Amino acid sequence: MSTKEIEQASTSYLLSKLAISPLYIIMVLLSVLYLYLHIKEKGFIVLVGKIGSVFYISIYLLALYFFISELFNA
Repeated sequence: MSTKEIEQASTSYLLSKLAISPLYIIMVLLSVLYLYLHIKEKGFIVLVGKIGSVFYISIYLLALYFFISELFNA
């Protein structure tokens, strides 16, 4: 995709492409692992990491929703 095509693409289309991106899938798996390993930890830095992990996971779920809806609309 060229820069012009990316600028004109909709947000839902770009997010749907994120659902199959290998690097983002690895980041989501690492986020789930981080939440699992630090479930009982306390502290500000751990809290920031937990919030970031939840953010990564929620963005991935949103991207997965757009990916599945694009499959059924095609």
